[in-house]
Amino acid sequence: MMRHRSWSLALAALPLLLWITPLRQLLESRMLPHMLVELPLLFIAGWALARALGPRARLPAAIDAHGLLGLTWVSAVSALWMIPSMLDLSLLDIRLQWAKYLAWLLAGIAARGSLPRAGAVVGVFFLGNIAWMLATAGLLFQEAPQRLCVSYLLDEQIVTGQGLVFFAVLIGTLAVRRLPGPISPAKACHALPAPASAE
Repeated sequence: MMRHRSWSLALAALPLLLWITPLRQLLESRMLPHMLVELPLLFIAGWALARALGPRARLPAAIDAHGLLGLTWVSAVSALWMIPSMLDLSLLDIRLQWAKYLAWLLAGIAARGSLPRAGAVVGVFFLGNIAWMLATAGLLFQEAPQRLCVSYLLDEQIVTGQGLVFFAVLIGTLAVRRLPGPISPAKACHALPAPASAE
């Protein structure tokens, strides 16, 4: 148990590496590590932090029924940072840059607390929606005839698009794995209400 907590805390500390300017510049100087390394690592760090903190990191159940509030936040953050101009702006405005770090960290925390609350249908819808967004953005990045980000070259954009499609397939596979299996006749009969006793 302590070993798992230590690993979680170590992963949660990953964003501190962004204080190292050369490392931050290395990640953000190219489109692929910016989108497919830095942002997922921030999400993982938030997930690990929520795991280390336990129930204290969860949204109150009263406002996060079925995990809807937390998962909506994750979807909104993901959609926002699929917009190429947001990447450009985050490189120009340090306030937006740190808002990006915080948003993805909170997305990881929210996902860790809300996904277990979601049933099979909500969980599959959420993961499928994320996969669809990634695939759409990935195809757009590959097919656009011009650069979508001023800060990155067209070749980087194409490779990043391929990476986004790969992530979409990966998350789509996770969504399929969350689908409920077929219900056996025995379980179906067990779920039926007991007949009322005759008076």
